[in-house]
Amino acid sequence: MKYLIFFLALATQSALAKERVISAGGTLTEIIYALEKQNSLVAVDQSSMYPQQATQLPQVGYYRDLAAEGVLSMRPTTLLALEGAGREQALKQIEATGVKVIHYKKPTSVNELLALIKHLGSDLDANLKAQNLITKIKKSLPTKAKTQTHNALFLLSANERGLVAAGQETVPNLLFNYAGITNIAATHTGFKAINSEVLAVSQPDFLVAPAHVVQSLGGKQAFCKQPTLRLLKAAQECQLLVMDSLLSLGMSPRIATAIQALHEYKTRL
Repeated sequence: MKYLIFFLALATQSALAKERVISAGGTLTEIIYALEKQNSLVAVDQSSMYPQQATQLPQVGYYRDLAAEGVLSMRPTTLLALEGAGREQALKQIEATGVKVIHYKKPTSVNELLALIKHLGSDLDANLKAQNLITKIKKSLPTKAKTQTHNALFLLSANERGLVAAGQETVPNLLFNYAGITNIAATHTGFKAINSEVLAVSQPDFLVAPAHVVQSLGGKQAFCKQPTLRLLKAAQECQLLVMDSLLSLGMSPRIATAIQALHEYKTRL
């Protein structure tokens, strides 16, 4: 019986060694590394920016706009796809070649993040590591703030076409709640356009934006000088917290780090 178990274990290790996995979604990729299962990865998508090692892998485009040819060129056995991955036709073509496509719900709450970690742990034969990671995240999470001490606005876009802000049922809104920050865009759900003149009345204490958006506009000062922000005192004084894009937009095992960054910034104001 012992020999049978031994050979079964060897067979499992051999099968895992032959796995060629592509991760389409930065949240998935980060969890895979946290579970120490990155050895089977042969490629990732462009949203997979953490950890740094992931950026050294070949990329197959952005997870929301995958091309079958690019994915299949990596000869994958499995494609792990975060909710929203596409295009649908491309996924069907990939699956039709025999590649196993596993879909995962995009987490928008702590419980959904923990469920995703458990799901990935099961699929990647890393149940124990997944449970340890879940325990670590639970211990690192602060208690939700009982009072809101500051107002802030999370901007996904700020240009001549207008402002797009994070409302309710978004990761930034969840982070704000934990950090004791009132989201002045909580009048809407999701990421939607918001009127700068309305914001001029509310006047956020500070602004928050993901790094890739700020960099695309030329940096922090250039972001603050966007004409659509001219009525906001926070922009005039460039009270802007630039956050790691995945950390601020996607539920991540580093959620406690994201909350801490917000808390530290507001306490310096």
